[in-house]
Amino acid sequence: MISRRHFLHTLPALPAALASGMTLAKPIAKKPIHLMVAAAAGTTVDAAARFVAEPLSNIVGVPVVVENRPGAGGALGSAVVARAPADGHTLLMTGVTHFAALYSGEAAATYDPLADFKGIARVCSAALAVVVPTNSPYKTFADLLAAMKANPGEINYGSGGVGSTSHLCTVIMNDRTGTTAKHIPYKGNTQAVTDTVAGIVAFTCQGSGGVLPLIKADRLRALAVTSRKRWEALPDVPTAIESGIPDFEVASWMGAFAPAKTPDAMIALLSDGLAKVARSPEFKAFCDNQSMYVELVEHREFQAGMPEEDAHWRHVAELIKRA
Repeated sequence: MISRRHFLHTLPALPAALASGMTLAKPIAKKPIHLMVAAAAGTTVDAAARFVAEPLSNIVGVPVVVENRPGAGGALGSAVVARAPADGHTLLMTGVTHFAALYSGEAAATYDPLADFKGIARVCSAALAVVVPTNSPYKTFADLLAAMKANPGEINYGSGGVGSTSHLCTVIMNDRTGTTAKHIPYKGNTQAVTDTVAGIVAFTCQGSGGVLPLIKADRLRALAVTSRKRWEALPDVPTAIESGIPDFEVASWMGAFAPAKTPDAMIALLSDGLAKVARSPEFKAFCDNQSMYVELVEHREFQAGMPEEDAHWRHVAELIKRA
């Protein structure tokens, strides 16, 4: 189990300079903003939310409090925010699971990912690492693929739940390579990682936040990363493309949403605030340290891209149903 305290201790310190020059003349209201994270503590999206909370608080003039709402592959957090008052004081920090978990079959249709939300901004993206226990017989990514081909449906893998990014990564990987594996869904990525370390599942695909400390501690071995470039933190680990899957890239963006009826002026103010944080050198350093990359998309463009994002993950959900 990765403790929140240990994980946060690995993050770079947030210099006071990040908040300077970023305050508004007037706070948006007197009550705190609750930033709901649709994932467990210690995950990559949780780390991003906790990093932006303090400087965003300084910008908008009220505390920004991070609350974790994991469950249903990430859909639970989205459902909570969909029902929240549309006053700009309950926001959602999530990624592709906002769409994917809903269509994959794990989550009941308790919200509409398009009609119930307004996009505020996307701030960063993160690829995943395919990891195995350090005593695994699979020494390379090719070894793992060969085993899945030789033993269809027998090699098991853990995920943070049906529709989670860790699940989707493997579904897409299996589809691209003609392999199959047995899915073991958990109620969050932390337990999937824990059981991978213990050898209860053969492998998992996870964001850097959940596995880098364990890789460095020699408790997990990374076979490949799903980005186009190798991670600076793992320079000896090849990409999946280098390992034989042409054009294979799986990454999850991280962005903020608000309930659909939130006033446009509030959305614009929050988007501007997140943009200021995302453009800072401190945020870039944070992303570099976590093997993520800054990907700023402000609210109008972010909102406009949601139908395409929705259609893409509906298609991936069809792959899940056929798997």
